[in-house]
Amino acid sequence: MNEQPSVVAIITAGWSPKENDPLAEYTRDRPKALIPIAGKPMIAYVVEATSGSRYVQHAIVVALDPAATVQFPLPVEYVPDAGDILANAEAGLQYALTHYPDADAILLSSCDVPTITPTIVDAFIEECLRTDHDLYYSIVERSVMEARFPGSRRSYIHLRDGDFAGGDLFLVRPTMLLSQQELWRRLAGARKSALRQARMIGMWPLFKLIIRRLSLAEAERRGSKALNVRGKAIPFPYAEIGMDVDKPFQLEIVRAELEARAANAL
Repeated sequence: MNEQPSVVAIITAGWSPKENDPLAEYTRDRPKALIPIAGKPMIAYVVEATSGSRYVQHAIVVALDPAATVQFPLPVEYVPDAGDILANAEAGLQYALTHYPDADAILLSSCDVPTITPTIVDAFIEECLRTDHDLYYSIVERSVMEARFPGSRRSYIHLRDGDFAGGDLFLVRPTMLLSQQELWRRLAGARKSALRQARMIGMWPLFKLIIRRLSLAEAERRGSKALNVRGKAIPFPYAEIGMDVDKPFQLEIVRAELEARAANAL
């Protein structure tokens, strides 16, 4: 990369409370993004990490009411809630492409990976931009995840190369067409289901996956063909991108981590 690339970060904060929501005690009918951790709402950590990247020029927050008055380190732009994870991703992408058509890439993150840092974001962007693909999806190998966050109890997909958990960082090239609504719908639906991810690439690969003969390279190739995009999975050495907060014990894991960071910074 001879010239430093320009990246726009999109952080999605949509939240639809469900009956028996495991985090209900912590959200108290407020958005999940606003759960306080070590003195700051959860989303503030994610915005700080993405905005602190040397490559990110603009930060866009989707589906968080500006009236929440979250204090961010840099100005952010707000996009209203579009209804669900797919619609919010599309709304953020459309806003980024409309307002920043010259961006080299768009980084997408959920609001619930608060242990990521600017260094981690930089490393992910740099790894993605080594190749020329349309869509990059972060994954974390089981041993990396469990060494960094023991007891995190992530969901893994079993491949010949190892067991992998899905991460919450994506990178999209602006050349990828937003008109592919079916692509986004399938990605959104499969994000946390190993079985749905496998079904996207066909029955024979699914059978090979079940008997653990499917390689990461073949899964990537089959998935790209099925979705009609040039996609690439990024096995990433930083488990923080896969440490999202879905359950109380996961919240306590990241709270302990961030409280320790805050104490060390004093």
